[in-house]
Amino acid sequence: MTALLAPAGTTEMAFAAIDEGADVIYVGPLGWSRRPYESEMTDDEIRTVIDYAGARGKQVRVVFNTFPSPFEMDGFLDKARRFDAWGVSGFIVTDPGAIALFRRMFPHLVLHVSIGSGVTNAWDAQFYRALGADVIILPYRWGEEEIAQTRAASDIGLEVFLFETVQTGKICPGKCIMSSYLKFRDWQEIEGKDYFYGSANRGAKECYRVCQTKWDFGVADEPPAPLKLRRDARLMLEQLPRFVDLGVECFKLSGRERPTAMIRDLVRFYRKVLDGIESGAARDMALHADELAALQARWVSEKRKRVDTLMTRAAGLRSDAPWIASA
Repeated sequence: MTALLAPAGTTEMAFAAIDEGADVIYVGPLGWSRRPYESEMTDDEIRTVIDYAGARGKQVRVVFNTFPSPFEMDGFLDKARRFDAWGVSGFIVTDPGAIALFRRMFPHLVLHVSIGSGVTNAWDAQFYRALGADVIILPYRWGEEEIAQTRAASDIGLEVFLFETVQTGKICPGKCIMSSYLKFRDWQEIEGKDYFYGSANRGAKECYRVCQTKWDFGVADEPPAPLKLRRDARLMLEQLPRFVDLGVECFKLSGRERPTAMIRDLVRFYRKVLDGIESGAARDMALHADELAALQARWVSEKRKRVDTLMTRAAGLRSDAPWIASA
């Protein structure tokens, strides 16, 4: 059976996703999950969500997808032990060393390889499986051929995003440091860590979505050329039956920064679609095309709002930078 993995940036979103049919939800502890603080949770909130999910037969994964320094390891491991004691079902991890360490410390938990690890080919699956990972997230630009190659390369569980891009792009997810060129300075200290604007992999909370905005590129005395580094992602539908047949075990919705109502409706929709595929009762995805189109319009609108907010924030931090993206 394939699992539906849904985001939970707040307790309200967590409850809604669980109630609408998510099998697993993922939450980020303050300072450790590459998202703004408003999309992360305190330890007490995470415990509440774990209890709520457990009472309904659902699971919770905690996202540890920053790269901990040697000076942070005590706090990093203390949190992991705490969540394990409270009944979390697994972790989503970026750092290879942390994956191997967690495997030794928590043999009973499910370990996911985060998109922040920057998987680039099918043979990375062998590497992460040898470290002890149970599930690997595949880049959202991969199709059937790449998924089949990964399945042939390793027995690791396969997880894919429920959105796709129509362009392979110039940015490798998890390996972009472009936000650091917009701003890099101390921000604030929370949970015993120092944070820096522009370094999401260290807990900055300020990925400015450089790849998702429009830029004017050019040289002196020449007209600028408009360029977008990556096209907008679109919600996935027609590939789902084939992906299930290829052995994908987990379908992931992203969106801890989205409105709760958006995530609630997406979970409800994909729960219905996946159930129909699994049962064989509704494998014709054309049946869902109109509903998907309406959801896609909402998804794009909310995404643009978020990108505009982040780019405006970046421009405010670097008002002296003449090369800030155009609106």
